[in-house]
Amino acid sequence: MKPLPKFEYHAPLTLDDALELMAELDKAKPIIGGTDLIVAIRQAACTPNHIVDLNRISDLNYIKEEERFIKIGATTTLSQVASNPLTDKISSLHDAVCRIGSPQIRNRASITGNIVNASPAADTAGPLIVHEAELEVKSIDSTNIIPVEELFVGPKINCLESGELITEIRIPIPPENSASAFKRIGRRKAFTLSVVSSSSFIRIEDKNCIEARFAFGSIAMIPLRIREIEDLLKGRKLSKENILLACERVREYVNPITDVRGTEEYRRDMCPVLMKRTIQTCIERLGESI
Repeated sequence: MKPLPKFEYHAPLTLDDALELMAELDKAKPIIGGTDLIVAIRQAACTPNHIVDLNRISDLNYIKEEERFIKIGATTTLSQVASNPLTDKISSLHDAVCRIGSPQIRNRASITGNIVNASPAADTAGPLIVHEAELEVKSIDSTNIIPVEELFVGPKINCLESGELITEIRIPIPPENSASAFKRIGRRKAFTLSVVSSSSFIRIEDKNCIEARFAFGSIAMIPLRIREIEDLLKGRKLSKENILLACERVREYVNPITDVRGTEEYRRDMCPVLMKRTIQTCIERLGESI
């Protein structure tokens, strides 16, 4: 195995110390689980001079319900998210987290790391997008709240400026009569990147769709929310015919590529299939039938 290049390691105990290091050090990279970053460093895709380990900052590790949000601290691991009862309220995120990697990886990796890597195949991105999650982003002299959708600029490119850290993920508590779901297709059942993934959020009243949100992974340069499809279902009865119509229209709005994991044609064909499955799961979770 190729050895890691040399870098200086820092382990601050407070967020303020971490932000100072990120601001002052040349070519500094934060690390939580390292499941993506260490691979990138080993492959020379990333060449930091300094690594700032956030894991000793206890204030960044939590899951709590506060001010109409479920808040997840930046260093909270995937295993912690999966086992916390608060994630029962955001089922699509729980679905996704439980499918990422292996138990060993989930014990190290975080949602923050999964999304900040800005991969189009990031499994937690779709659930966060359909739940309209926000990110708290801090630097040494500012704090900003941005929609999670704005984080993704391109493949492996995020919107964070030098010295900025994601410190918290905020997910609005879903309203009553709503549910979400996540489904994906990979080349095997576990420990693999998604070939296609689909996330859905729906809110129902008297069998009518009051609100709908749909997002897909691995079918564009960034995780993709398709609002045109959402508008097709809003205010309509959730009948088999309307669901099928909306699912089939997805093909018009995706622009997948062919790579070693799947062809453009396969990805395009699987988008309606997975969307239909996630909608059906949402309906089942609401105790409804169509």
